[in-house]
Amino acid sequence: MSVGQHAGQRILVVGAGGIGTATVEHLVTEDARVVVAGRNVRMGGPFEDPQDELGLVMGHLTLDITDEGAVEWGVARAADILGGLDALVVTAGHRHDLAPLHETQAGWARDIIETELVGVMSLVRHALPFLRHSGSNGRRAGIVVVASDSAKAGSMGDAASSAARAGVLGMVKSVARENATVPVTVNAVCPGPTDTEMYRHAAETEGLTGKVFSGMAKGIPARRLGQPQEIAATVGFLLSEGSAYITGQAISVSGGLTM
Repeated sequence: MSVGQHAGQRILVVGAGGIGTATVEHLVTEDARVVVAGRNVRMGGPFEDPQDELGLVMGHLTLDITDEGAVEWGVARAADILGGLDALVVTAGHRHDLAPLHETQAGWARDIIETELVGVMSLVRHALPFLRHSGSNGRRAGIVVVASDSAKAGSMGDAASSAARAGVLGMVKSVARENATVPVTVNAVCPGPTDTEMYRHAAETEGLTGKVFSGMAKGIPARRLGQPQEIAATVGFLLSEGSAYITGQAISVSGGLTM
């Protein structure tokens, strides 16, 4: 029987949306051991996921990444369940309607930035001691943050999220430099419009949100939405041995949207 490219890797995946779910499925198919965490994930210790035929989802944790104490607990708990931590994958985002910046109210951006930038940085900060230990022991250690191509190109009506995602790319480069010799690789994946439940819901919304989302595919050279599995495959590659010399990068998976 063949062994998957992530066999033996102990991975915490934070974010249980369409891309997060596809990422977990991809990783366990390649024999990684995974703990899944997110706001909408029920809490529990190690147990077999009934939808995981391979039995490699080791636990689910309910986690609000805007709560510093919860992040510290969640990362440590995941490492305890897995017996260590070799990789962190962050796919978490903030659901919100679109609006031009000049029409928004004071404080409108705070929740978005707390989730998509500050919360991500908190996860990385608390995971790094475990990952550095793994890397210094000769195991493959890595961080992949799923950001957005809006970090590179901006997005109409979404200045706060675009700013937060751009901040994530700056963090990725800085942390990659700090940990390159450990070694811990640190990279970002930047999807374009992706065919998830969240995208479909937004495209059906009235106002600017629906108008922008429903028309996004027209601006993509490939003339189609991305699939969550395509994002997941890129995440998997960045945690594989074949990418050991790639760090500090922001890889677009967007059908040529920001070429």
